[in-house]
Amino acid sequence: IVFFQNANLLMKLALNSPDPIQEMIHRLAFDKTQRNGGIKKTMEQNLIDKELIFTVTTGRSGTKYLAQLLDSVPGVTAYHEPSPHFAQVMRLVQSQPLIAYNYLNQYKIPAIKECPGRIYAETSHLTCKGFIEPMIRMGLRPSLIILRRPPREVAWSFFERNAIPCRTTPGIQDLLDPRDLGVTPLLNWDMLSNYQLCFWYALEIERRQLSYTDLAVKVGMRVADITNRELNDWNAYAAMLTYVGLPLSEQAQAEHERLSHENHNHNVRRLDYPDNIAEEEESVWISVSHFQPLLRDSIAKRYELS
Repeated sequence: IVFFQNANLLMKLALNSPDPIQEMIHRLAFDKTQRNGGIKKTMEQNLIDKELIFTVTTGRSGTKYLAQLLDSVPGVTAYHEPSPHFAQVMRLVQSQPLIAYNYLNQYKIPAIKECPGRIYAETSHLTCKGFIEPMIRMGLRPSLIILRRPPREVAWSFFERNAIPCRTTPGIQDLLDPRDLGVTPLLNWDMLSNYQLCFWYALEIERRQLSYTDLAVKVGMRVADITNRELNDWNAYAAMLTYVGLPLSEQAQAEHERLSHENHNHNVRRLDYPDNIAEEEESVWISVSHFQPLLRDSIAKRYELS
């Protein structure tokens, strides 16, 4: 049984803190309904009358930009990382996955129901870290936007921000960890550099993007695939809207024209790639390819098209 220090830390804080977020974590962790997965026929699960759109993405991939674009589509209310935020429980969900059901049922779905508009879109990169499968089991069928950015660019952006999986606070809170359940194993991860951990994380999300695309097709969910660069092209963006069932409009096109010329959520600290970056990545690929032998070719082909 794997139970990580970070989850234990959250539990200790929840037991001793008046903070409402920690009190929420405490209630979720000890709610007996998690023993049966929390899959109960409730009003929140069955009577949500909105269309839902979420992203499967790494972060540092244009999520804020995408939220602004989607918010200009008639009928859509779009958010980047709204409250209640998946990050409040994501780390705990990695070791106690059934908590995701109660979090969705008690907090996230009621909050979504209160939002204006017929269509709710959220571009947080946390959704694909333990919350999509519970949504499906609860009867929800959100559309998915597979938002991509080349793994090296993603990894370096997180490295510049000092968001390192399992080593720094931002990395622990928001990113996956080689010790988490269900991730691609990373051999001798504790011997690797900070950049290599970021690169592994980017590859793990690429794997999930393929997996969730297949899952969406199997259960009848709409799914669109677009890169951060393709977002700047109106034709590519319009095709994405069509794939997830959203209308095209002059308003959306005008807003796309305006936003596509802006710089969104850039890093304050900018660093040059080191001379040995390819060698560092190759060490990660050797480990990952042992468990995911087709992933490298799949990634290479996808970015050849963009």
